Amino acid sequence: MPEVAPRPTGESRGKDDASRQGAISELGTSFRHAFRSLRSMRGRDTHRGDEIGHAQFELLMELCVRGPLHAGELAEVVGASAATVYGMLDNLCAAELVERSRSESDRRLVVVKLTRRGKRKVEARKALWRRRWEEALEGIDEDELRVASRVLDRIGDIFVERPED
Repeated sequence: MPEVAPRPTGESRGKDDASRQGAISELGTSFRHAFRSLRSMRGRDTHRGDEIGHAQFELLMELCVRGPLHAGELAEVVGASAATVYGMLDNLCAAELVERSRSESDRRLVVVKLTRRGKRKVEARKALWRRRWEEALEGIDEDELRVASRVLDRIGDIFVERPED
C-alpha cells in the first residue's frame, strides 16, 4: 500500500495552495489554446471548397459510430439545430457521402445513413487524425493519458448547463 504524505500545515499549505492555483491557471491557459486552435480549424474548414468541414465530418462520424439516424436525432447528438443539420445534409447528399430515406416505421421521419464513399471519407480522415494524435502524444505514458482524459471530462462538465444557471 502506498504511503500517504502528511497534510501540509501553516506556511507550507499556503505554498501548496499557490502552487495548485498556478497549475490550475496553466491548465486553463492550455485549454483556451486548444479551444482556439479547434475553433480556428473549424473556420478554415468552411473555406476549403469541395473538402468537407469539421462540423460536417462530425455528422459523418456519428453516423459511422451509431449507424443510421433520423435527422432530428443527428441534430441532437451533435448539438446543432435541425435547420443547420438539414443544410449540412444537403451538401453531404450532393457529395454522395450520405443518403436520406423515409423511415419505414414512421414515414414522417427522414433517416440518414453513410454511403460507401462516406465511410471511406471517414476512415481516411480518422487515419490522418490518428497519426496526428500519435505524434503529438508520443512519450506520454498510458497512466498520464488516462489522467488527461479524466481532467478533460471534468473540464467539459464545467460547460454543461445546470438547472441553477
